[in-house]
Formats: sequence, structure tokens, C-alpha cells
Amino acid sequence: MQEWQIVVIVLSGLILFFIISYWISMHFLFKIMFKRMKKEVLLTDIDLSKTHYKPFMNMVIKNMNIFSMIPYYKVSITSLDGLKLYGRYYENGDSKKTLVFFHGYHADPLNNVNTPGLKFLKDGYNLLLITERAHGNSEGKYITFGVKESEDAILWLDFLNKEYSPEDIVLWGVSMGCATIEMVSDKLPINVKALILDCGFTGAYEEVYYSIQRRLRIKPRLTMVFMSLYAKIHGFTLEKSKAKNALRNCHTPSFFIHGKNDVLVPLSMGNENYNACGAKKEQVTIDASHAVSIYVGYDEIMKKLDAFLSECVK
Repeated sequence: MQEWQIVVIVLSGLILFFIISYWISMHFLFKIMFKRMKKEVLLTDIDLSKTHYKPFMNMVIKNMNIFSMIPYYKVSITSLDGLKLYGRYYENGDSKKTLVFFHGYHADPLNNVNTPGLKFLKDGYNLLLITERAHGNSEGKYITFGVKESEDAILWLDFLNKEYSPEDIVLWGVSMGCATIEMVSDKLPINVKALILDCGFTGAYEEVYYSIQRRLRIKPRLTMVFMSLYAKIHGFTLEKSKAKNALRNCHTPSFFIHGKNDVLVPLSMGNENYNACGAKKEQVTIDASHAVSIYVGYDEIMKKLDAFLSECVK
């Protein structure tokens, strides 16, 4: 065998090794980002003094404990792809207005809604807290960053209208739950009277791109080719700007919330969504990190939100 043939064989082996290794690493990265956790961690199960919840941890723990004592109905739907999805319905007398809450990525509903949820109960709302696919006791192996979750959201609203017939519905979403609502904001039932949109991203593609770039300090253009391919293999598409584009045709009054110091979903994405929204809208930005604006700026936000909702809900 000649020397050049040996060089070709060695180089070919190295190239093949690189391709296989890169493919395996991309598959591993996809699972890290999209596969469900074994168990979502409740805020009451961790030492909040070591987290960004520290300044308001007493309020959070107190209200989560109160919530845990409130009776609710365990409700469920079946998704279009056959998953059993669960939620908690808190009935508030004969009230005809309902708040539906969509939680964030790797979160539990009570982690996000404990304090404002109690206020909505006091204000006479029923509550429907969704446990999204691949979280908690809902089925599903993979989180889809709002793509499939937004399809589920429409099914949840169909269920709510058929089973409880509310006259007024308010939707509240945080982070991925916010993007979930935004992605279907152009096709909501007429009795959805207002949206509360807390730190949502513009689209699944953009958020995955941003997250990889932030973590790995690279421009993940090639990586996104593999992420998009693996997503399609698992039955969904990482669409660009799906939330922002839907908001252009939204006609439901929308109240936007975002933290100025958010590094997980940057304020720039929240501003893009706000500017794109075609409905009556208001935006509040707070000196806060990701998904904690409602605690940091609770009094300011709730005062403005109460005024906003008074014009939308009976």
C-alpha cells in the first residue's frame, strides 16, 4: 500500500469519526434540552435562600402552602397525538369567569402562579391550572417549546367551554407557557377576554438558538440543523417566530410582563412580541430576572393588571 493511500484512509477515518461523534453529541444535546425531567421540583422542596427567590421566599412558601390546602378537581384531556394531559380545576362558587394558567419550561404550575393565583380566587375567578405535556403527571417524553403545547391549549379551552361554560376566560402564561398562548393568540374562542403574557419568546427556533448560544458561546447555525431534524423525527417543527407572527393577528387585549434582567428569555424578545401584537395592549417591565417579575413588582403589576382587566372582564 502506497503512502498516499494510507493518508487517505487515515483522513477518511478521522472524518467519519468526527461525523459520528458530532451526530451523537447533537442527539445528546437534543435530549438535554427537550426531554422531560424525572420530576419537576417544587419551590417548597428547595432552599430558596440560595436562589433568586430569596427576597420574597417567605411570601412564596406561605402562598404555596395555602394553595396546597385548597380543594380542586383533577381534570384531563387527550392530546391530538394521544397523550393524557392533566390539570387542576379550582371551582369558585357559581362564578362565570375563569383564569387558565400555563406554566413554564421544567416548572410546576404552583411554582409560577401561587401568589397571583390566590388573588384571582379572592377576586371571584375559577382557576384551571394546566400541567403541560412532559411535565408532572401529564404524559409525553419531549417538551416542544410551545409547538405542541399550543395545540394542547386549544383542546383545554374546548374542554373548559364544554364542561363549565364560562362567560369570560383570562389566559395567563409564564415563559414557555406564555409563548404557548401567544402561538395560538390568533385563533382563540370569543369568550377569551384577555391575555397575561409573562416573559414569552418569539418562537421555538429562536429560543432554542438563543439558549444554545448562551450556554455554549457559539453561533449554533449547524447545531440548529440537527436540532430541527431531531424535532421533526419526534413529530414537531421548530418554527421561526411562531408566537410573534400569531400576535400580529391577535384581537384579544394583551397585558405583557417582562424582567429587564432576564437572561433566559431576553427582554428584546418580549419587546418584539409586544410591538407585533395587533390587539389592545399594555406592557410592564420590571427590574427582575426570569419569571419572577410578578414577585419583584407584585404591587405595581397587580394595580395595572386590575385596571386592564376591569375593561375586559365583567
